[in-house]
Amino acid sequence: MSKASTRAPPDQIAWQPYEVRLMSGHTATIIFSLGDLDDPRMAQILGRRGASHLGFVAVLDDPLSTELPLLWYIEDSTLSVVCDRGIEIGVEIVEVLPRYFTAFFDDIKDRAPELADVGFAVPRTGDKHLH
Repeated sequence: MSKASTRAPPDQIAWQPYEVRLMSGHTATIIFSLGDLDDPRMAQILGRRGASHLGFVAVLDDPLSTELPLLWYIEDSTLSVVCDRGIEIGVEIVEVLPRYFTAFFDDIKDRAPELADVGFAVPRTGDKHLH
C-alpha cells in the first residue's frame, strides 16, 4: 500500500491518493477526500444526507472501474458510498475499498479522530457493482 499526499481541493480538508497493485497486474489509484463541513456546498450535501462526515472517493487507472467520483458519507455509524450515475467499480477494487477507507481514516485521524474507529463489514456477493 503506497500513498502520495497532495493538497486538498478548496471544499475538502483532506485528500489522499493510494496506489493499489491489483491481482490482475494493474496498478490503480484510489483517491479519498474528507469534506470541509464549513464549506456551504459540503454543508448542504451533509444536511440532505443527515450525515456526520462525508467526502469523495474515485478510482483511476482500473480498466473495470469508471473514473468518476463517488460520494461517501457516514450516517448513524454506517458508511454509504453513492452516485447518481451508473458507475462500475471493478471487483478487485470493491474487495480492497474497506482496507483503504480504514487506511485513509487512520491517516486523517488528526482532523477527524472519530473516523479512526469506523469498522467495516463487507458481504461477498460476487456482484461487480458498488451499491
